[in-house]
Amino acid sequence: MAKKPVKKSAKSSKKKQSKQVKQTFWRKIPWKKVFWRGGLIFTALFIAFVIYCDMVIQRQFKDNRWQLPAKVYAQPLELMNGKALTPTRLEQELELLGYRKAVKATRAGDYEKYGDYYYIHVRPFTFWDETQASRQIAFSLRNGRVSQLKDHVLGEPLQMARLDPLLIGQIYPNRLEDRILVKLEQIPEHLIKALIITEDRDFYEHSGVSPKAIARALWHNVTSDGGTQGGSTLTQQLVKNYFLTNERSLWRKFREAVMSVLLEVHYEKDEILEAYFNEVYFGQDGPRAIHGVGLASRFFFDKDVENLTPAQSALLVAILKGPSVYDPRRHPENAMKRRNLVLELMHQSGTLTERELKQEKQTTLSLVRKPSIHLSNVPAFMDLVRRQLQDSYSEQELNSEGLNVFTTLDPVIQMYSEKTVEESIAQVEKQRQQEEGTLQAAAIISDSQSGHILAVIGDRKAGFAGYNRAIDARRQIGSVIKPFVMLAALEQNPDYNLSSNISDFPLSLEQRDGTMWEPQNFDRNFHGMVPLYRALSESYNVAMARLGQEVGIQRLADFVEKSGVEKEVRPLDALPLGVLELTPLELLQLYQSIASNGLRIKPSSIIAVTDNSGQLLERYPVTAERVASEINVYLVKAAMQLAVEEGTAKYLHRSNPFTSFAGKTGTTNDLKDSWFVGLSGEHLAVVWVGRDDNKDANITGSTAALPVFTDLFAGINTAPIDIGYHDNIEWKLVDYRSGLLATDECQNSVSVPYLRGTAPKATADCQPTLSQQ
Repeated sequence: MAKKPVKKSAKSSKKKQSKQVKQTFWRKIPWKKVFWRGGLIFTALFIAFVIYCDMVIQRQFKDNRWQLPAKVYAQPLELMNGKALTPTRLEQELELLGYRKAVKATRAGDYEKYGDYYYIHVRPFTFWDETQASRQIAFSLRNGRVSQLKDHVLGEPLQMARLDPLLIGQIYPNRLEDRILVKLEQIPEHLIKALIITEDRDFYEHSGVSPKAIARALWHNVTSDGGTQGGSTLTQQLVKNYFLTNERSLWRKFREAVMSVLLEVHYEKDEILEAYFNEVYFGQDGPRAIHGVGLASRFFFDKDVENLTPAQSALLVAILKGPSVYDPRRHPENAMKRRNLVLELMHQSGTLTERELKQEKQTTLSLVRKPSIHLSNVPAFMDLVRRQLQDSYSEQELNSEGLNVFTTLDPVIQMYSEKTVEESIAQVEKQRQQEEGTLQAAAIISDSQSGHILAVIGDRKAGFAGYNRAIDARRQIGSVIKPFVMLAALEQNPDYNLSSNISDFPLSLEQRDGTMWEPQNFDRNFHGMVPLYRALSESYNVAMARLGQEVGIQRLADFVEKSGVEKEVRPLDALPLGVLELTPLELLQLYQSIASNGLRIKPSSIIAVTDNSGQLLERYPVTAERVASEINVYLVKAAMQLAVEEGTAKYLHRSNPFTSFAGKTGTTNDLKDSWFVGLSGEHLAVVWVGRDDNKDANITGSTAALPVFTDLFAGINTAPIDIGYHDNIEWKLVDYRSGLLATDECQNSVSVPYLRGTAPKATADCQPTLSQQ
């Protein structure tokens, strides 16, 4: 019996039809065309990617391999026979520079001391005017002066020697990377071999990527119980560090491989190796990243890379395995173990003999104390330097061209001033019953003759990198303008002398708005006719306002501008009392004309700038323009000395009777601002004290700024002011109150200078005391 045909379900039929349609569809796709077109697209994209990578390599690597921060140095300590220098000051400088006191100064950066005799092994350094090799100098410090300066090796006398300057800061690019560039020929052979043996044995054979190294690393990672091994060549490591990130991905590895091959196409092996040595990362110094063997050699061993020992070279190579794990200061055991492993590899390769291996393994890590590099610990001074540099250099040049900026900063004075101002302001607050932390301060100290700025304090708190009051706080200057009123009068009218009588009777002047201005003295009294020097030393407002009227307010304003104020000075009746607003820096510039005997000199913070190779780019010479006669400035200085000895600043003389100063206090209305400007034989200094909110601070020039100045110069060695004698000047003993020639009965007599022939002829009517009668 025949079987009946089995009927297929509708579902099965549809499934079969769908399969047939799919098969037909895939058979109709032109696979060859898809393959070729896809291949062409991939090839085009790959070629475009290679071209892009090639452009990146040639643009970045060839034209600007590294961004190098500008390095900013303090002024170097210069040693000359007869130079004033105390042992304390010398040893403070050596401490800041990181010099090591040793029994035997066998290496650069060591020094010995035997009583007052010093022997210093000076480090090599490239200055703006010469390259100084490492040298050994010797000298004595007797009675506070340098003597018998000589070359210790040759025994020959030296005219001058200088220490390497302190690095006080750097002007960084966006990444806080730092390095010292070195040439491959500077790098010792044992360091080169240690690196290649440890990191890339086939460096001179492969073309950027080493299949052998990759296979070896894979085999090690599969068969070893712990730890991984990388297969990257030195070229790949350089590409990753220079062009890429530490991202872990196949895409990054692919880019790294392509760029490594391209780098090998364009550059010789030795160029790549030199670049690697300058790029490689060795860890952190605070916010600063240490890159390159040049800086690492200085950072760990305080020596140039060419002077490294094999053990030191091995340690640097050991650190590369993991700058954090093998940091020799934080993990000396790890670093020692890894260093010895590198030494073993060097021995196995024939770089070290068996004897050399034993000798090197027996050495310590030989680290020096971490260098005290003060990265912008002087922010107020660095701010001033940056602003002065911006007149000549772009921001790009400052943070990428590796400029060397040699400044005028005296690091010992700066360090001492910061500490002193902070302590002194706290004491002023206590004495004036001010709430703690309400007073602020600013100070600038310069060389009195050259105008070189030695220290800048922009905030009461040492190292504070905020608002820089020394440069930006423009406040009324008060009575510190009065010496310029006196100088303007002497310049304009030869009939004036220091005993000329000035009226300190009531004065009333009509203003433009119809109101009357009636100046008052600080003590609210009037003092009749007073000699000019006394009007200044006692800071009588009414007498000085009247003198300003006699000079002419417009002429006075013009004279103040001419003397150093680089802005318009408004001819106001109150100008002789200091309504003019200046910053401490601007006031320093104004007073520099008195300190420099009538020469207008713009204070500067920079001596010279060199490029990364040490070639001089720019000098900052001292330029001077005469704005007042030397004779008249001589008379004003003498009057300012009387202000310190007899007048409003006599606290300074009582506190430091063995050093003579000239100076002037300044107080503004409502006791808001306190100023003092002081002048010694070597230094000019401006001190301001006040409140940032401009509220009443209950301070005067003599109760705030003057004590701060006094505390500063209690610890700063300075020569007393000595205005000396002049052929056209004669000194007379006069009664302080009247300005007339003193007699034996005058108890308060002072010496006052006069242009010959202009001294008073009359004698003072001094009443004898009971002891004299």
